[in-house]
Amino acid sequence: MRIALVLDDFYPSSGGVGRSVETQLEKLIQLGHDVTLIAPDRHLQKPRGCRTIECPTIYIEGTSSHLSVLHFSKRRAQLISGEAEFDVIHSQTDRGALILSARVAALQGIAHVHTFHANIAGTHRTVKRAIWGTLSYLWLINPLLTSAAGRQPPRSRLPRRERETGGLAARMDWASFADLAGKVDAYTVPSPFMVDLIDEAAGMDLNGFVVPTGYNERMKAAIDAVERTRSDDKVRFLFVGRLAKEKRLDVLIKAFRIAEEPNTELVIIGDGDQRKALRVLADGDPRIDFRGHLGSLDAIAAELRNADVLALSSYRFDSQGLVIMEAVAAGLPVLYCDDRLTVGLSPETSHLTGPDIASLAQGISHMCNPGLRRRLAAATPALLPSLSADRMAERFVAVYESVIQNYGKEGGRSG
Repeated sequence: MRIALVLDDFYPSSGGVGRSVETQLEKLIQLGHDVTLIAPDRHLQKPRGCRTIECPTIYIEGTSSHLSVLHFSKRRAQLISGEAEFDVIHSQTDRGALILSARVAALQGIAHVHTFHANIAGTHRTVKRAIWGTLSYLWLINPLLTSAAGRQPPRSRLPRRERETGGLAARMDWASFADLAGKVDAYTVPSPFMVDLIDEAAGMDLNGFVVPTGYNERMKAAIDAVERTRSDDKVRFLFVGRLAKEKRLDVLIKAFRIAEEPNTELVIIGDGDQRKALRVLADGDPRIDFRGHLGSLDAIAAELRNADVLALSSYRFDSQGLVIMEAVAAGLPVLYCDDRLTVGLSPETSHLTGPDIASLAQGISHMCNPGLRRRLAAATPALLPSLSADRMAERFVAVYESVIQNYGKEGGRSG
């Protein structure tokens, strides 16, 4: 197939979306497909083995990559269509890439697939300015997509309060996702709970597919190549990710200190705007080690290999959690508190707590049991086959084949 992958974020180093698209692209090429990457012309590292179309982006240098917006005009879509023809186009972000892909799909008469990678509904608990993202869906993205795609699906509704407890803005986000999903030929998400909420907001079963992001094979190779170097008997809890409010590192640090387990340590890998505040919260506790940003796979692999438990404190924010895949690849048990997360997690490999500080503290104490950790770690290899990058690519190919087949049957619109 001739497949176009389109994203607003910088490729490949801007975060989880870039990493996911990189893995997907590499595997689709290995399967013999003709892949085109359409990405911002800034900070671009062109991949090998495929065509790359550089696209101008609206972006203020120095700001977050999620503020990058591809040019999505009719003229830009015409220029892209003049460079290459596709069988399916797959947008990966909900901004300019989504609208641009709809325009290209309309011009070429092809199917349009979209992936909802992020869960903006999960940001409202900790980031008040996230309301502007909610309003942008209502006032900008949805109307523009309606015009670009030429589709007006039935109006969505708010999911039930008991299904989304994050407040009105969060429920509005799921309704907006449902509106967007109704204007493409198929949508994919990395976790089952996202399909449930989108379809509930739509009031019908849309053409949705769960396609978890597979673990990065280079990371898996780096993990397999590194030896565990620790010889002490401490229990090391590890966090890897952005130091952002949505990750609730303040809750994890408070829980770790309240647990008062003397033979433990908490290693925090990553950087972000909460670094200074979190250091203040740690108050010089010698058991808490901030190691900053690690730029190489080998360095992160070494941290995973030398840890005893991956600890996550985000709640109702992550859509999947790529670091969970890396923990599984390293045979590392997981302590977490978000019951909606299921990919890469099971009662046999991880321990679920409540989201409050006291419950996490109890979970930390619980994971200090060496027999429990050994039992959880021993079960992780069984999860690996379903989380491979090969499996992810096969699932995407099945989605593409399905929408292409339905597109032809429906005379230009799949069900």
